[in-house]
Amino acid sequence: MPTLDRRGFLRLTGAAAGAAVLTACGPNMAGKPGSSGGGLKINSFGGTFQSAVQSTVADAYTTKTGVGVDLITAISSDALTKMRAANNAFDLAYLDLAPLYQAKAAGLLQKLDRAQLPSLSELYPLAVDSGGYWVAELASMTGIVYHTERVKTPPKSWKDLWDPKYRGKVAISNVSGTAGYHFLAMAARLNGGSETAIDRGFAAIASLKPNLAAIYSTPDEMSKLLTSGEADIGVWYADRTSALKSSGAPVAFVRPQEGATAILSAMCLPAASSRAKDAHAYLDFQISSAVNGKFVQAIAEGPTNSKVTLPQQFLSANYVPYGQQEISSLIQLDSEAISKNLSAWITRWQQEVAG
Repeated sequence: MPTLDRRGFLRLTGAAAGAAVLTACGPNMAGKPGSSGGGLKINSFGGTFQSAVQSTVADAYTTKTGVGVDLITAISSDALTKMRAANNAFDLAYLDLAPLYQAKAAGLLQKLDRAQLPSLSELYPLAVDSGGYWVAELASMTGIVYHTERVKTPPKSWKDLWDPKYRGKVAISNVSGTAGYHFLAMAARLNGGSETAIDRGFAAIASLKPNLAAIYSTPDEMSKLLTSGEADIGVWYADRTSALKSSGAPVAFVRPQEGATAILSAMCLPAASSRAKDAHAYLDFQISSAVNGKFVQAIAEGPTNSKVTLPQQFLSANYVPYGQQEISSLIQLDSEAISKNLSAWITRWQQEVAG
Protein backbone atom coordinates (compact mmCIF):
# COMPACT_ATOMS: atom_id res chain seq x y z
CA MET A 1 0.00 0.00 0.00
CA PRO A 2 1.43 3.46 -0.86
CA THR A 3 2.22 5.89 1.92
CA LEU A 4 0.79 9.38 1.64
CA ASP A 5 2.68 12.44 2.66
CA ARG A 6 1.59 15.97 1.98
CA ARG A 7 4.22 17.23 4.41
CA GLY A 8 6.91 15.86 2.12
CA PHE A 9 5.84 18.35 -0.54
CA LEU A 10 4.96 21.13 1.84
CA ARG A 11 7.92 21.22 4.19
CA LEU A 12 10.85 19.96 2.16
CA THR A 13 10.35 22.88 -0.23
CA GLY A 14 10.39 25.39 2.62
CA ALA A 15 14.06 25.53 3.56
CA ALA A 16 16.64 23.64 1.54
CA ALA A 17 19.28 23.81 4.22
CA GLY A 18 16.96 22.31 6.81
CA ALA A 19 15.91 19.54 4.47
CA ALA A 20 19.48 18.62 3.65
CA VAL A 21 20.47 18.03 7.26
CA LEU A 22 20.01 14.43 8.29
CA THR A 23 20.12 15.08 12.02
CA ALA A 24 19.92 18.16 14.18
CA CYS A 25 20.44 18.51 17.90
CA GLY A 26 19.98 21.25 20.42
CA PRO A 27 23.21 23.16 20.97
CA ASN A 28 25.69 20.97 22.87
CA MET A 29 22.90 19.15 24.69
CA ALA A 30 22.72 15.63 23.25
CA GLY A 31 25.26 14.28 25.70
CA LYS A 32 24.58 16.65 28.56
CA PRO A 33 24.79 15.11 32.06
CA GLY A 34 21.30 14.40 33.29
CA SER A 35 20.08 13.35 29.85
CA SER A 36 18.60 9.87 30.09
CA GLY A 37 20.78 7.97 27.66
CA GLY A 38 21.61 10.56 24.98
CA GLY A 39 19.37 12.20 22.41
CA LEU A 40 15.69 11.38 22.11
CA LYS A 41 15.33 10.17 18.51
CA ILE A 42 12.41 11.84 16.72
CA ASN A 43 11.77 12.09 13.00
CA SER A 44 10.93 15.45 11.47
CA PHE A 45 9.72 16.55 8.04
CA GLY A 46 12.61 18.84 7.13
CA GLY A 47 12.32 22.40 5.86
CA THR A 48 10.28 24.94 7.77
CA PHE A 49 8.59 22.22 9.82
CA GLN A 50 11.92 21.03 11.18
CA SER A 51 13.14 24.56 11.76
CA ALA A 52 10.02 25.30 13.79
CA VAL A 53 10.29 22.09 15.81
CA GLN A 54 13.95 22.78 16.52
CA SER A 55 13.56 26.40 17.59
CA THR A 56 10.26 26.29 19.48
CA VAL A 57 10.11 22.74 20.84
CA ALA A 58 13.29 20.65 20.83
CA ASP A 59 15.79 23.27 22.03
CA ALA A 60 13.39 24.55 24.70
CA TYR A 61 12.67 21.00 25.87
CA THR A 62 16.37 20.25 26.19
CA THR A 63 16.97 23.48 28.10
CA LYS A 64 14.14 22.67 30.47
CA THR A 65 14.84 18.97 31.06
CA GLY A 66 18.46 18.31 30.12
CA VAL A 67 17.30 15.59 27.73
CA GLY A 68 18.85 15.95 24.30
CA VAL A 69 16.75 15.68 21.14
CA ASP A 70 17.99 14.27 17.84
CA LEU A 71 15.72 15.34 14.98
CA ILE A 72 16.11 12.91 12.08
CA THR A 73 14.82 14.21 8.76
CA ALA A 74 12.26 11.73 7.48
CA ILE A 75 8.87 12.64 6.01
CA SER A 76 6.00 10.36 6.99
CA SER A 77 6.49 7.81 4.21
CA ASP A 78 10.23 7.59 4.88
CA ALA A 79 9.67 7.38 8.63
CA LEU A 80 7.23 4.51 8.13
CA THR A 81 9.81 2.69 5.98
CA LYS A 82 12.44 3.14 8.69
CA MET A 83 10.03 1.90 11.36
CA ARG A 84 9.26 -1.19 9.32
CA ALA A 85 12.97 -1.89 8.89
CA ALA A 86 13.82 -1.29 12.55
CA ASN A 87 11.08 -0.56 15.04
CA ASN A 88 13.58 1.20 17.32
CA ALA A 89 14.36 3.75 14.61
CA PHE A 90 12.58 6.46 16.63
CA ASP A 91 11.63 7.04 20.24
CA LEU A 92 8.72 9.21 19.09
CA ALA A 93 7.38 9.94 15.61
CA TYR A 94 5.62 12.74 13.77
CA LEU A 95 3.33 11.18 11.13
CA ASP A 96 0.42 12.22 8.95
CA LEU A 97 -2.67 10.17 9.68
CA ALA A 98 -2.78 7.87 6.64
CA PRO A 99 0.79 6.55 7.19
CA LEU A 100 0.13 6.50 10.93
CA TYR A 101 -2.77 4.11 10.49
CA GLN A 102 -0.61 1.97 8.23
CA ALA A 103 1.94 1.83 11.06
CA LYS A 104 -0.80 0.89 13.51
CA ALA A 105 -2.09 -1.87 11.23
CA ALA A 106 1.45 -3.25 10.98
CA GLY A 107 1.74 -3.42 14.78
CA LEU A 108 4.43 -0.72 14.86
CA LEU A 109 2.76 1.50 17.48
CA GLN A 110 1.90 1.29 21.14
CA LYS A 111 -0.87 3.16 22.92
CA LEU A 112 -0.04 6.42 24.67
CA ASP A 113 -0.32 6.64 28.44
CA ARG A 114 -2.83 9.41 29.11
CA ALA A 115 -1.64 9.67 32.71
CA GLN A 116 1.71 10.96 31.44
CA LEU A 117 0.06 13.65 29.27
CA PRO A 118 -1.50 16.26 31.59
CA SER A 119 -1.91 18.76 28.72
CA LEU A 120 -4.21 16.34 26.91
CA SER A 121 -7.27 17.77 28.66
CA GLU A 122 -6.65 21.14 26.98
CA LEU A 123 -6.74 19.81 23.41
CA TYR A 124 -9.63 20.10 21.00
CA PRO A 125 -11.35 16.69 20.70
CA LEU A 126 -10.31 16.22 17.05
CA ALA A 127 -6.65 16.31 18.15
CA VAL A 128 -6.91 13.26 20.39
CA ASP A 129 -7.26 9.76 18.97
CA SER A 130 -10.20 8.00 20.59
CA GLY A 131 -8.21 4.77 20.28
CA GLY A 132 -5.28 6.23 22.20
CA TYR A 133 -2.54 5.92 19.54
CA TRP A 134 -1.89 9.54 18.55
CA VAL A 135 -2.15 13.19 19.53
CA ALA A 136 -2.08 16.00 16.94
CA GLU A 137 0.28 18.94 17.33
CA LEU A 138 -1.12 21.09 14.51
CA ALA A 139 -4.25 21.51 12.44
CA SER A 140 -4.79 22.74 8.90
CA MET A 141 -7.48 22.15 6.30
CA THR A 142 -8.28 21.36 2.70
CA GLY A 143 -10.81 23.59 0.98
CA ILE A 144 -11.22 25.79 -2.08
CA VAL A 145 -8.68 28.29 -3.37
CA TYR A 146 -9.54 30.87 -6.01
CA HIS A 147 -7.89 33.73 -7.91
CA THR A 148 -9.55 36.90 -6.64
CA GLU A 149 -9.03 38.88 -9.85
CA ARG A 150 -10.47 36.23 -12.16
CA VAL A 151 -13.20 34.92 -9.85
CA LYS A 152 -15.25 37.91 -8.70
CA THR A 153 -17.86 36.02 -6.67
CA PRO A 154 -16.23 33.84 -4.00
CA PRO A 155 -17.35 30.20 -4.09
CA LYS A 156 -19.38 28.98 -1.13
CA SER A 157 -19.77 25.25 -1.62
CA TRP A 158 -17.78 22.24 -2.79
CA LYS A 159 -20.56 21.86 -5.35
CA ASP A 160 -19.58 25.18 -6.95
CA LEU A 161 -16.61 23.46 -8.57
CA TRP A 162 -19.10 21.73 -10.89
CA ASP A 163 -20.59 25.06 -12.03
CA PRO A 164 -20.34 25.33 -15.86
CA LYS A 165 -18.95 28.87 -15.52
CA TYR A 166 -15.66 27.26 -14.41
CA ARG A 167 -15.38 25.12 -17.53
CA GLY A 168 -11.69 24.41 -18.14
CA LYS A 169 -10.59 26.41 -15.08
CA VAL A 170 -10.69 23.98 -12.13
CA ALA A 171 -7.58 22.24 -10.76
CA ILE A 172 -7.66 19.26 -8.42
CA SER A 173 -5.00 17.05 -6.88
CA ASN A 174 -4.11 13.56 -7.93
CA VAL A 175 -5.72 11.10 -5.51
CA SER A 176 -2.32 10.10 -4.11
CA GLY A 177 -2.03 13.53 -2.48
CA THR A 178 -3.93 14.58 0.63
CA ALA A 179 -6.02 17.15 -1.23
CA GLY A 180 -6.83 14.48 -3.80
CA TYR A 181 -8.19 11.83 -1.50
CA HIS A 182 -9.88 14.47 0.64
CA PHE A 183 -11.73 15.74 -2.41
CA LEU A 184 -12.65 12.24 -3.55
CA ALA A 185 -14.09 11.51 -0.11
CA MET A 186 -16.03 14.79 -0.09
CA ALA A 187 -17.35 14.14 -3.61
CA ALA A 188 -18.64 10.81 -2.33
CA ARG A 189 -20.17 12.36 0.78
CA LEU A 190 -21.89 15.11 -1.22
CA ASN A 191 -23.61 12.45 -3.27
CA GLY A 192 -24.66 10.03 -0.56
CA GLY A 193 -21.47 7.97 -0.35
CA SER A 194 -18.54 7.87 2.07
CA GLU A 195 -14.93 6.80 2.50
CA THR A 196 -16.16 3.20 2.60
CA ALA A 197 -18.66 3.67 -0.25
CA ILE A 198 -16.57 5.60 -2.75
CA ASP A 199 -18.34 4.81 -6.06
CA ARG A 200 -20.36 8.03 -6.03
CA GLY A 201 -17.20 10.02 -5.46
CA PHE A 202 -15.60 8.62 -8.60
CA ALA A 203 -18.79 9.23 -10.56
CA ALA A 204 -18.93 12.85 -9.37
CA ILE A 205 -15.30 13.52 -10.31
CA ALA A 206 -15.85 11.91 -13.71
CA SER A 207 -18.68 14.40 -14.27
CA LEU A 208 -16.29 17.23 -13.31
CA LYS A 209 -13.96 16.53 -16.24
CA PRO A 210 -15.34 19.31 -18.52
CA ASN A 211 -14.36 21.84 -15.86
CA LEU A 212 -10.86 20.50 -15.27
CA ALA A 213 -7.86 22.55 -16.31
CA ALA A 214 -5.39 20.16 -14.72
CA ILE A 215 -4.81 17.44 -12.15
CA TYR A 216 -1.74 18.42 -10.19
CA SER A 217 0.68 16.16 -8.35
CA THR A 218 2.41 18.63 -6.00
CA PRO A 219 1.36 21.86 -4.27
CA ASP A 220 4.02 23.73 -6.24
CA GLU A 221 2.27 22.73 -9.45
CA MET A 222 -0.96 24.20 -8.10
CA SER A 223 0.83 27.48 -7.34
CA LYS A 224 1.94 27.69 -10.97
CA LEU A 225 -1.52 26.84 -12.29
CA LEU A 226 -3.07 29.69 -10.31
CA THR A 227 -0.44 32.31 -11.03
CA SER A 228 -0.12 31.45 -14.75
CA GLY A 229 -3.85 31.77 -15.37
CA GLU A 230 -4.29 28.16 -16.40
CA ALA A 231 -6.57 27.57 -13.42
CA ASP A 232 -8.83 30.03 -11.61
CA ILE A 233 -10.13 27.84 -8.81
CA GLY A 234 -9.56 24.45 -7.25
CA VAL A 235 -8.95 22.21 -4.27
CA TRP A 236 -5.95 23.15 -2.14
CA TYR A 237 -4.50 23.60 1.30
CA ALA A 238 -5.13 26.55 3.61
CA ASP A 239 -1.48 26.95 4.57
CA ARG A 240 -0.25 26.82 0.99
CA THR A 241 -2.82 29.48 0.09
CA SER A 242 -1.48 31.65 2.92
CA ALA A 243 2.07 31.27 1.63
CA LEU A 244 1.11 32.07 -1.97
CA LYS A 245 -0.92 35.09 -0.86
CA SER A 246 2.00 36.37 1.23
CA SER A 247 4.16 36.28 -1.90
CA GLY A 248 1.80 38.81 -3.50
CA ALA A 249 -0.48 36.53 -5.53
CA PRO A 250 -4.18 37.56 -5.53
CA VAL A 251 -5.60 34.35 -4.07
CA ALA A 252 -7.98 33.52 -1.23
CA PHE A 253 -9.06 30.40 0.63
CA VAL A 254 -12.67 29.41 1.27
CA ARG A 255 -14.00 26.99 3.87
CA PRO A 256 -16.93 25.44 1.96
CA GLN A 257 -20.29 25.71 3.70
CA GLU A 258 -20.38 21.93 4.04
CA GLY A 259 -17.06 22.15 5.88
CA ALA A 260 -13.36 22.13 5.07
CA THR A 261 -11.62 18.82 5.70
CA ALA A 262 -9.26 18.61 8.67
CA ILE A 263 -5.55 17.99 8.13
CA LEU A 264 -3.73 16.80 11.21
CA SER A 265 -0.09 16.02 11.82
CA ALA A 266 0.16 13.73 14.82
CA MET A 267 2.70 12.29 17.23
CA CYS A 268 2.80 8.61 18.10
CA LEU A 269 4.91 6.16 20.09
CA PRO A 270 6.69 3.33 18.24
CA ALA A 271 6.04 -0.07 19.76
CA ALA A 272 9.71 -0.73 20.56
CA SER A 273 10.54 2.72 21.94
CA SER A 274 12.95 2.36 24.85
CA ARG A 275 12.42 5.96 25.90
CA ALA A 276 8.68 5.97 26.56
CA LYS A 277 8.88 8.20 29.64
CA ASP A 278 10.99 10.85 27.88
CA ALA A 279 8.85 10.53 24.74
CA HIS A 280 5.66 11.20 26.71
CA ALA A 281 7.30 14.18 28.42
CA TYR A 282 8.38 15.64 25.07
CA LEU A 283 4.93 15.09 23.57
CA ASP A 284 3.24 16.78 26.51
CA PHE A 285 5.69 19.69 26.23
CA GLN A 286 4.87 20.03 22.51
CA ILE A 287 1.11 20.19 23.09
CA SER A 288 1.23 22.49 26.13
CA SER A 289 -0.45 25.82 25.42
CA ALA A 290 2.71 27.96 25.59
CA VAL A 291 4.76 25.74 23.29
CA ASN A 292 1.90 24.86 20.92
CA GLY A 293 1.20 28.57 20.43
CA LYS A 294 4.82 29.37 19.54
CA PHE A 295 5.13 26.34 17.29
CA VAL A 296 2.04 26.97 15.15
CA GLN A 297 2.95 30.62 14.67
CA ALA A 298 6.43 29.61 13.49
CA ILE A 299 4.92 27.27 10.90
CA ALA A 300 1.69 29.16 10.10
CA GLU A 301 -0.70 26.38 11.10
CA GLY A 302 -3.63 26.12 13.51
CA PRO A 303 -3.20 25.14 17.17
CA THR A 304 -4.59 21.99 18.72
CA ASN A 305 -4.46 23.28 22.31
CA SER A 306 -7.69 25.15 23.06
CA LYS A 307 -5.88 27.49 25.48
CA VAL A 308 -3.68 28.98 22.75
CA THR A 309 -4.35 32.64 21.96
CA LEU A 310 -3.12 33.82 18.57
CA PRO A 311 -2.55 37.51 17.71
CA GLN A 312 -4.89 39.14 15.23
CA GLN A 313 -2.00 40.06 12.93
CA PHE A 314 -1.16 36.36 12.53
CA LEU A 315 -4.78 35.42 11.95
CA SER A 316 -5.23 38.15 9.34
CA ALA A 317 -2.19 36.95 7.41
CA ASN A 318 -2.92 33.22 7.52
CA TYR A 319 -5.79 30.85 6.85
CA VAL A 320 -5.77 28.67 9.96
CA PRO A 321 -8.54 26.87 11.82
CA TYR A 322 -8.73 28.62 15.18
CA GLY A 323 -11.18 28.62 18.05
CA GLN A 324 -13.82 26.14 19.10
CA GLN A 325 -16.33 27.09 16.40
CA GLU A 326 -13.90 26.82 13.49
CA ILE A 327 -12.23 23.68 14.78
CA SER A 328 -15.55 21.93 15.41
CA SER A 329 -16.74 22.81 11.89
CA LEU A 330 -13.89 20.88 10.26
CA ILE A 331 -14.85 17.58 8.69
CA GLN A 332 -12.89 14.67 10.11
CA LEU A 333 -12.57 12.05 7.42
CA ASP A 334 -12.08 8.40 8.30
CA SER A 335 -8.29 8.26 7.92
CA GLU A 336 -8.13 4.62 8.94
CA ALA A 337 -10.56 3.66 6.16
CA ILE A 338 -8.63 5.82 3.70
CA SER A 339 -5.35 4.12 4.59
CA LYS A 340 -6.92 0.71 3.92
CA ASN A 341 -8.56 1.66 0.61
CA LEU A 342 -6.15 4.12 -0.94
CA SER A 343 -4.14 1.65 -2.99
CA ALA A 344 -7.32 0.53 -4.75
CA TRP A 345 -8.41 4.15 -5.19
CA ILE A 346 -5.12 5.03 -6.90
CA THR A 347 -5.50 2.17 -9.36
CA ARG A 348 -9.10 3.10 -10.05
CA TRP A 349 -8.20 6.79 -10.44
CA GLN A 350 -5.73 5.94 -13.21
CA GLN A 351 -8.45 4.07 -15.05
CA GLU A 352 -11.46 6.33 -14.53
CA VAL A 353 -10.10 9.85 -14.01
CA ALA A 354 -6.56 10.22 -15.30
CA GLY A 355 -6.98 7.82 -18.21
